Amino acid sequence: MDPWAFFVGDVLSYIAVIVFVIGVLARVGKWLSVPVPLKVPLTPGPTTYPGVVIRLAKEVFLFRSLFKGEKKLWVGAWTFHIFLLTTLIIHVINLLYHDLWSVIGYGWYEFAGYTGIILFGALVFLLARRITAQHMRYLSKLPDYFILILLMAIVFMGNYIRSFSGVDVKQVSAWLYSLIALHPIPPPSDPYFLTHVLLAELLIMYIPFSKIMHFIGIFVSPTRNQRNDGRMRRHRNPWNFPVKIMSWDEYWAKFGDQLRGIEGENEGEAREEQKSLTGDKSGVGG
Repeated sequence: MDPWAFFVGDVLSYIAVIVFVIGVLARVGKWLSVPVPLKVPLTPGPTTYPGVVIRLAKEVFLFRSLFKGEKKLWVGAWTFHIFLLTTLIIHVINLLYHDLWSVIGYGWYEFAGYTGIILFGALVFLLARRITAQHMRYLSKLPDYFILILLMAIVFMGNYIRSFSGVDVKQVSAWLYSLIALHPIPPPSDPYFLTHVLLAELLIMYIPFSKIMHFIGIFVSPTRNQRNDGRMRRHRNPWNFPVKIMSWDEYWAKFGDQLRGIEGENEGEAREEQKSLTGDKSGVGG
């Protein structure tokens, strides 16, 4: 077995999945452990749980907030996400359920070949906008460019493999099934395929530490998942600890002596201040 193919296809595949699962669970667990002391939904917001679900659905599938903010970016971002999802579904069908195309229709299989091209075009648009728009250049950092370039490289290699490399899909499918069964076999030795797999594994390991986690973060964001019912019911601060509420009689019995002393001191200071003011006035009149 080719050592490089063994490392990329078998060893790094398991490492990528482990890093992804542990990283995602750790980050989501950290988010869920943070108390939410205030009602902070973006207004106007829903006042019921069904309304929250509908609002989240609009954000996830239609990018409602982005559509209201910037139409051109909405077109590019929505196109990218839709065709990314389409590409992932096509990968699943091609590699794990290839016979399903006979049910769906091979015309859709031919159409699937264009999804990668559209996806690459959407990535080019997003990168060009980030470079040419002054406000985006000001906000962008190295990870923002890195993730776009990495995605473009993955999609480009995928398109090349589909059109020119001649990699056997059945061989790739058998390799994936062997990984799932924990009895790995050598992957296809095509260098373009191995490069595509390597880049995809880097992306999978990078996801838990990147902004891509917004695909889960949107569901645990208090601005999105809270009801706007601050005027209807009391929101209890999770940081609150039990405090015994004393009546006035109990409070006076416990702190009465201190209060009397403070009251006496205040009365003495007031008399001294009054005397000083009276003395100043008599001095001026004289």
